[in-house]
Amino acid sequence: MAQGPSPERPLSRIPFSPQAEAGIRALAGWMQIAAVVDILAAVGKLINTFAPKYQPGHIVDAILTLLIGVWVYQAGTAFRQVATTDVADQRYLMDGFSQLRKVFLLQSALIIISLAFLVIALTVMTVFMVAHGPRG
Repeated sequence: MAQGPSPERPLSRIPFSPQAEAGIRALAGWMQIAAVVDILAAVGKLINTFAPKYQPGHIVDAILTLLIGVWVYQAGTAFRQVATTDVADQRYLMDGFSQLRKVFLLQSALIIISLAFLVIALTVMTVFMVAHGPRG
């Protein structure tokens, strides 16, 4: 069983090759670009909530998009720290993975909720069609 670092042995640097560090830096940059796009999309969705008419569902969508954007940005920042510093690579990796875990858990929950609504809609439609028979 893997154990965390002891107080005597703090999280330390991982010796990545220069190519691996360049790849991590590039990944971090693209993650941060994607996050900024998500954050801007969240702002647009929030503005769209009130124009042309009030749509409260857009507020929830904006909040979820903002959360994903912020978490991806934080993950990108942590991964950039792995590639640009010489200390605590393990801690930065764990921080980045923790942020990505939040993103994937939220997306998984949203998929499950969407599929549940789909099953409910199909069930209601099937029951309605069976109860009312074919029309023609």
